[in-house]
Amino acid sequence: MSERLLATADLPDSGVTSVDTSQGRLAVGVADGRPFAVSPVCRHLRGDLAKGHVADDGCLECPLHAARFDVATGAMVRGPQGAFKPLAGVVKGTMGRMRLKTYPVVERDGVLFLDV
Repeated sequence: MSERLLATADLPDSGVTSVDTSQGRLAVGVADGRPFAVSPVCRHLRGDLAKGHVADDGCLECPLHAARFDVATGAMVRGPQGAFKPLAGVVKGTMGRMRLKTYPVVERDGVLFLDV
């Protein structure tokens, strides 16, 4: 069963947006040409990942402290930056071990669908 999410043309320049689905609110976007949907809450201070952006490396970056997540696996690949950078390794090794939930997404004719 597929659930329509949004047209890729409707994605903002950040490459990610928030979509309310039958699975709850998700951060949905395209990274490195691949569609994705993940749980929308950063493991560090609960930032809204749908307000973040897809970084040059294809990871989803948190808007609060620039932690990065692999959208295919949900793994935190970089801990928080800025004032929290000295704690990045600790955050990644503790809260960062809890992966984001990932959801299967397919693109058909320029439209993203949740494939549940």
